[in-house]
Amino acid sequence: MKIYIAGKISGDKNYKAKFADAENALAKKGHSIMNPAWLVEYPEFQYGDYIFISDWMRSVCEAVVLLPDWEQSEGAKREKSSAVAERQKIFYGVDEVPFAEEA
Repeated sequence: MKIYIAGKISGDKNYKAKFADAENALAKKGHSIMNPAWLVEYPEFQYGDYIFISDWMRSVCEAVVLLPDWEQSEGAKREKSSAVAERQKIFYGVDEVPFAEEA
C-alpha cells in the first residue's frame, strides 16, 4: 500500500528522525512511503509551497498514517481532513498499519 506520513514538522527539531523512524517501520511492513520530511528547506520556498507539494504527495497514496503528535500540527490536521474527504484509509500510528500482505 502507498502510505503518506502526517505529523508535526514545524517547531519540532527532531522531526526528520521521527518521520524516518515511521518510514522505516512502514517499509519493514512492506509498504511504499511518501514522507514529507524528505523535502529540503530552502529560503526561497514558502510554507504554502511545502503544503502544495505535501498535498500532492498525500493525494497519490491510498492511506495516511498519523503520527502521535498530529493534533499539534495545523498542516497534519488539514491533511487528515483531506484524507477523509478523499476516502483514503487513515491509521492512527504505525502500529495500526497491517503488513502489506494483510492489507
